Amino acid sequence: MEKIKLLIVDDVPQTRKDITRLLYFEDDLAVIGEAGDGAEALQKIAELGPDVVLMDVNMPGMDGITATERANQLFPAVAVVIISIQGEAEYLKKAMVAGARDYLIKPLGSEQMSATIRSVFSQQQRRLEAKAAGERTVSPPPPAPKEEKTSGVVSVIFCGKGGTGKTTLAVNLAVTLAQQGRKRVALVDLDLQFGDVGVMLNLTEGKTVSDLVRENSDITAEILESYLLRHFSGIDILPAPLFPQEAEYISAEQTARLLTLLRERYDYVIVDTAANFHEINLQVLELADQILLLLTKDLTTIKNARTSLSILDLLDLREKVRFVLNRSDQNFGVEIPDLEKGLGITVSHLLPCDERAITAAINKGVPVVISSPAAEISRSCRRLGERMATGRRLPAVEKEGKNLLNRIFSL
Repeated sequence: MEKIKLLIVDDVPQTRKDITRLLYFEDDLAVIGEAGDGAEALQKIAELGPDVVLMDVNMPGMDGITATERANQLFPAVAVVIISIQGEAEYLKKAMVAGARDYLIKPLGSEQMSATIRSVFSQQQRRLEAKAAGERTVSPPPPAPKEEKTSGVVSVIFCGKGGTGKTTLAVNLAVTLAQQGRKRVALVDLDLQFGDVGVMLNLTEGKTVSDLVRENSDITAEILESYLLRHFSGIDILPAPLFPQEAEYISAEQTARLLTLLRERYDYVIVDTAANFHEINLQVLELADQILLLLTKDLTTIKNARTSLSILDLLDLREKVRFVLNRSDQNFGVEIPDLEKGLGITVSHLLPCDERAITAAINKGVPVVISSPAAEISRSCRRLGERMATGRRLPAVEKEGKNLLNRIFSL
């Protein structure tokens, strides 16, 4: 088995030694060299030809960001992963703009580091293959028979009312799934007029879904992958358009094509949606393997959930629906058993209210499962991800309470 060749760049010799030690028992990885600053790193890349470079940010002389940018220009076949003690969004943005393929925060663990290296290397190989295929002028040989592969799972986050936390759930669920078992996860923002995935992840650069469909009449898997933005958490993102009027460029047919291609290449595809039943949302709901219908305990959201369920019943999509109750610990005078009886459902998962942690995460542009991993909302997202990955569902919530909703709906 050919090993992935690594170059470690850090101005602290002990750090280089520690990284080498952490990767020593990985059979498919081989450290072939070290460098103490950015200038030496460029020289070593030219001499040794590594596949992946682990690059520290803060080094004397040429820093890691500058070295990454130059390496990206001079050695496009080499993938750079930034390593740093700084986790602020400003550093992450600079690294991605410079061309880094991922971002790891010290202290480094062997499992996370080796998984990131493999993922980055695999993506880089696919980019190189796609580029080479585009440059060929002769007819390629017939493709080899494809190995049978299980399609990925498309999970749609939906609610007929805004402000319920759809995007927060979509972002953090995607990151959680990517962190579990080295799975490939794509996050697609199909709230085409007012999507906020880019804001929540501090994505100020890169292409959007409207750019993709406007610039390509025939969307292939290789073209689609070139428009996906790699986030340091390990997920690939297709953001919503920057301006509401650009939503008109995207059709239901194009949406179906995107999700079909993503399902073929990813283990999980998480889709954030707008709060309505327009043509594109209907197409997305039809293609979904699972619909996570988000609820809160305020009466306007419950009323909209009832309407949404009626429509989903008419479309024969009810079997796909799983119910997630957000801000479940807030007391609005509606008990969970009342909600379940009033809607005729069973709540599959409860998410607690933690506005402080979530607001801080949004303002930083970092998912709450990363910025506040010990928070109860983060633990709850991880439990939901684990249940999705294993196919298990939470038992019904059993509590006694007054049947308030039945009275309200009978008025």
